[in-house]
Amino acid sequence: MDLLEKARSLAAGGEVGRAIDLLEDAVAHGEESALIAKEIARLCLSVNEARAFTNWCHEAMRLDPSDGEPQLMIARVLVLEQRWGEAVESLEQAVQGVLPDVERAEAVRLLELARTRYEEWQRLHPGSSNL
Repeated sequence: MDLLEKARSLAAGGEVGRAIDLLEDAVAHGEESALIAKEIARLCLSVNEARAFTNWCHEAMRLDPSDGEPQLMIARVLVLEQRWGEAVESLEQAVQGVLPDVERAEAVRLLELARTRYEEWQRLHPGSSNL
C-alpha cells in the first residue's frame, strides 16, 4: 500500500490525526510533493483545521504552480463562507491552472456564481469590501 492509500485508509477508519501525522512525517523526511500537500489539506479541512488547510494548499501551489486544484480547494471554502471577492480571485487563478475537465467545469461554474454574487454584494454595500 502506498503512502497516500495508507493515509486515506487511516482517515476512512476514523484516524484522521494519524493520517495527517503519517503524511507530515513523510514530508519531514523528504517525500514532499503537491499530491501529499493536497491530501494533508483535505484531511485538515475534514477536521475543521482551517489554517492548516490553507497552509497546505499554499504549499501545494508552491510545489506545483501550474496545478489549479489547490486554488479550487480554497475557492470552494470561500464560496461556502460567501467571501465572494476572494473566491473570484482564487477561481480566476484555478481556471488558469491545470485541472481535469470535471474540476475545470466546476471552477468555471463557481467563478460565474462568485462574480455574480460579488457584484450583487458590491451594489448593496457601496464602498465596502467583501475581502
